[in-house]
Amino acid sequence: MNRLRVFAKGVCLVIALSLYHCPPLHAQEPSRHGIWLMQRDNEFGNQILTAELILTPMAESKPALKHKFIPNEFELLDGNAAIFYLKAMGFFEQNHARDIITETQKRAVKTAQEKGEDITHFPPFSWQDMSPKDLPINEVKTYLSLFGFQPQDLAEATRRRSFSLDRNIRQVDSPIGILLPDIQSIRELARTQSLRCRFAIAEGRVDDAITILGQQYAMAKHLGTDETLVSNLVGAATAGINFEDGLYLLQLPTTPNLYWAFASLPNPIIDMKTAAAFECQWLFEEVKLLRTVDETPRNAGYWQDFIDRILPKIQTLDLMGNGVNAKDTETVRATLVATIAAAYPGALRFLIEEVGMDRNLVTSYSTAQTFFLAVKRFYERTLNEQFKWNAIPFADAMANQQYRSLDARTRADCERVGWASLPTTALLPSIAAARTAQQRVQQGVAMLQTIEAIRLYGAANGGKLPDSLASLTVPAPVDPFTGKPIAYELSGDKAVLTGYRMPGLQNRIVVRFDAK
Repeated sequence: MNRLRVFAKGVCLVIALSLYHCPPLHAQEPSRHGIWLMQRDNEFGNQILTAELILTPMAESKPALKHKFIPNEFELLDGNAAIFYLKAMGFFEQNHARDIITETQKRAVKTAQEKGEDITHFPPFSWQDMSPKDLPINEVKTYLSLFGFQPQDLAEATRRRSFSLDRNIRQVDSPIGILLPDIQSIRELARTQSLRCRFAIAEGRVDDAITILGQQYAMAKHLGTDETLVSNLVGAATAGINFEDGLYLLQLPTTPNLYWAFASLPNPIIDMKTAAAFECQWLFEEVKLLRTVDETPRNAGYWQDFIDRILPKIQTLDLMGNGVNAKDTETVRATLVATIAAAYPGALRFLIEEVGMDRNLVTSYSTAQTFFLAVKRFYERTLNEQFKWNAIPFADAMANQQYRSLDARTRADCERVGWASLPTTALLPSIAAARTAQQRVQQGVAMLQTIEAIRLYGAANGGKLPDSLASLTVPAPVDPFTGKPIAYELSGDKAVLTGYRMPGLQNRIVVRFDAK
């Protein structure tokens, strides 16, 4: 049920945001949060996050691909990366370390409760938002030593081509009932990796930090191939963590130029193809009986039996809502029958006017057949309208008014059709929100890669910033929301990179070269 309610409200994007090192979006006054200065954009209601970086010009490495984040196809090994992520979580023979970690975290929770403060104010949780220079080195080192078993397994996971948690979604009776504790654990793994990365930066271990960033991108890529959008979004959030960690890394004077390392990352990092294919069939996998509904006229007795057979699934999904006790079969059945009757006019109108079915055929159906056929056809049509946009570049979709109004139009369609849209509103996720999370990752990579292009330019031009990105010596990466280079403005000895405004927030990076 948790998954149902999350998707019903289109909150899948929030799942991804919860892993980003992002401030709360309700903050009104300018404030500092780690590397970010937070300000409210009163015109659009977004949070503007601004980071100021002092950079050192840096030419590309020799050879140019000396540094990379993810192994290339030749270097990848056949095998399942999930096994190594599970091992890195301590699920095998690491009970003692896990017990100490859990106890440490419980003490922080208890202290926060006793003081009536947020848990993020106390270590080890408070370290997640600290810049490398502010980390208490000795304490963090001791804490990370408890995770000493992880690096080897994470290195092995990074080298594996495939990722599968063997959920066998198509073989289970209720896909919605599948719990995802493994994904929750990977979220914690990503946070630990971020702390490990910034600890390496604090100690000046540049190569280690690059390796960890690569492991995070590999983990994100693996999660992006999983069957559920929840997994994909956690993968997006994992890659999103790298945005802030990467900003810290690129400020170290000894960091090699990583332009080609960022350019070599998969695009998109979060693929989502597998999850999208599963989501297209989620209603019919969860309520398999709906697959049998078609346009062949059947008598009232058939539909009475159909209602009896589908009733247990209606109870499981708690689709009736409105205070109806899902365990009371008779009440649920009566409510369903009443709902079918109330939905009949809208379902009839939808099948005739929008689906284009023959009026005489539709009016010959029983009320129940009209309702369930409308349920099925409306879900299919809405699904196609949502997913068709995945077939074109995101920037082209963003430029189209139909795409930008997609969620609003879907809500209007549901209101017009009425009760027959209920399974659609309950089980169809916000595809636009999920794809925005996917492209948020790509925008972060583009901004990091653009910074590296600027460092390349500076190395070739006496430490000067380019007048425009058109002056760069390498191609300027594009913002996936616009299909054009990141917005760039030079002002004196500083330049501002501004990402396209995303739902909820906008990123700005102010860069200048070290006067040395």
